[in-house]
Amino acid sequence: MVSSRPTYASMDEVRAAIDALDEQLMPLMAARAHCIAEAARIKGDPDEALVQWRVDEVAAHARELAEGQGMDPDLAEKLWRAMMREFIAHERTLMEQASGS
Repeated sequence: MVSSRPTYASMDEVRAAIDALDEQLMPLMAARAHCIAEAARIKGDPDEALVQWRVDEVAAHARELAEGQGMDPDLAEKLWRAMMREFIAHERTLMEQASGS
């Protein structure tokens, strides 16, 4: 279901809306980063950071969620894959630090 979205009268309003959304998104990103740190702790081996079937599963789910919100699913998938790439790199770094590599 797509909620109604506002129409903005100026770029200042658009920028303020984006800033407000970023303030809502950051706690969610921090919670996701915590989950990634937990995955790194549980997995342990840097070679296990990338699990391709899981990346594909999450990307497909992002597409489904985007469609339900009236968002371009291609854009959503690209954004999620970029985010996952960065989180996987961070997970690998945490694993390497923990193992002393």
